[in-house]
Amino acid sequence: MQGDPYACLIPPVHGCLSARGAAQALRAQRALAGVRIDAALVSPYGRAVETAQVILQGRALTPHLCDFLREWLPNDALRQLPAEQHAEVMRRHEHTYVEEQWKTELGEGCFEMYARICPPFLAALRAHGIHRRMGGFVLDPPAHDMHILVVAHGGTLNVLLCFLLGLPPFPLGQFAFELTGLATLAFIGQMGIFYPQLVIPAAADPAPAPPSGP
Repeated sequence: MQGDPYACLIPPVHGCLSARGAAQALRAQRALAGVRIDAALVSPYGRAVETAQVILQGRALTPHLCDFLREWLPNDALRQLPAEQHAEVMRRHEHTYVEEQWKTELGEGCFEMYARICPPFLAALRAHGIHRRMGGFVLDPPAHDMHILVVAHGGTLNVLLCFLLGLPPFPLGQFAFELTGLATLAFIGQMGIFYPQLVIPAAADPAPAPPSGP
């Protein structure tokens, strides 16, 4: 990213991704080129909106900007620190046990983040015919073949994945996301209830070796 990381912008958005970030977003677009996307839930931060624009280019689909998909919310004093001081404060924070980080003076606590993200995410799913029931989900018929794209941030996506997969909240993220990496959740049906399942793709085939000899 480049520019203000907290800027909330309405499409079309330009200049929130660096050249490297734009290239990463383009790789995500190519990876999803053959996948139908029926809805896009996107963080309002400019870098997420611009990433979504790249991914959705050429599709007749407008991203739905969701305020609840913002990344972890630091307090105002931390947000206003110069970059070097901000980094120093965060480095000092790393020298505490994770069990002491459920809620700190730096900003939003773990349970506060879950409360901000999960209920409105379930409401967004309900709007598309996906209802939380009996430890899983009940899908209205149009939702059985639906593909929903979520473009957000590492902390936000950790909360969503843990919540959907039934993992307990924890202050330390349990999933590591590469920039513009892709994680897929499939809904697996059992007796009319559908349960999220994390899909781990096969490794890509290595590039063929160059021919030997002259």
